[in-house]
Amino acid sequence: MWTTKYIASVGLITIALLVIAGTLWSKDEISLMPGAESDSRFWRGDIDAPITIDAYPDFTCEICVEKERLALQALDIYPADVKMVYHPYPDSEFSWKLAEALEAAAEQGKFWELHDQYLAGVPGDMSQLKAYAQQIGLDMDKFEKALDTGTYRERVELAKQEAVSRGVTQVALFVNGMEYQYNPGAISDLRSAIDRELESLRN
Repeated sequence: MWTTKYIASVGLITIALLVIAGTLWSKDEISLMPGAESDSRFWRGDIDAPITIDAYPDFTCEICVEKERLALQALDIYPADVKMVYHPYPDSEFSWKLAEALEAAAEQGKFWELHDQYLAGVPGDMSQLKAYAQQIGLDMDKFEKALDTGTYRERVELAKQEAVSRGVTQVALFVNGMEYQYNPGAISDLRSAIDRELESLRN
């Protein structure tokens, strides 16, 4: 038979769990503050698209990579309605190098080629990163010199500072300024967010 003490303990635990669950469920959605920082040099899709997906990834983060893949799928599904904008948001020393490597690739006109190599199989170390750079045909002397000397470190630092000034506090994906909160979710989740935004723009 259950004792009064046992019932009280179960009741307290249940209340605590409900409070925790409620806190998690009511997690505030982050919204981007408007600013010129949204005009990143790295975008793809229709420049006049009504929906902008802002990606702030750390490419050593598996969830970030999956979200980025979903964003690219959305571009294929909504070719006239969606554009994707990349903003570096590195959060570990190697991810800083990955962000710098993308800047170095951009200087050779191959930003998206290296970006897509990351998504195909994220590099785990410098040798793998350099192998990707070779595969897309980068001038390896220029590429390696840029990484060795930190040529683009300041540019990445400034981009991350701009992200923070817009209210970004962690790696994230945004649909027209509103945080996509699934981690990582499925393409159906991202489509729902896009469809809601398109509907609101029509009204």
